[in-house]
Amino acid sequence: MALAALAFGAGAKVFAPARPLLRPEYWPGPLRALAETGCALRQDAAAQLLGWYHVAAPAIVQDIVARLDLSGVVRDVVEASDLPELVRLSTGSMATETVRDLRVRTMTADEAVSRWVGRILGRRSGTEPTAGPVAD
Repeated sequence: MALAALAFGAGAKVFAPARPLLRPEYWPGPLRALAETGCALRQDAAAQLLGWYHVAAPAIVQDIVARLDLSGVVRDVVEASDLPELVRLSTGSMATETVRDLRVRTMTADEAVSRWVGRILGRRSGTEPTAGPVAD
């Protein structure tokens, strides 16, 4: 592998002075005409191939879809994925998040009401009475 790299590097150094001569403007007329013809033919072939692709691809896809048993595929996916369990898990996490959000909002509302009552009763901040033990 190292020998190949060494040979390639040596070859690149030997041909480096000739690199400008490899540009198409220095090619002989017949060679340049042949290259231009080849380029035009490749571009035409690529355009024709792209046209065939646009015609053939939809037909191939329709044929494949027509041969598939889509209801069977969907049934197999649902059975393999345990859809009821996924629904339970997702709704459970949504319910947990909703309860957590409701608790935070309730605490914020409670604090706002406490501040409002404190202002009405003339209490200073930090001197609100705390709840004591509940008598039985």
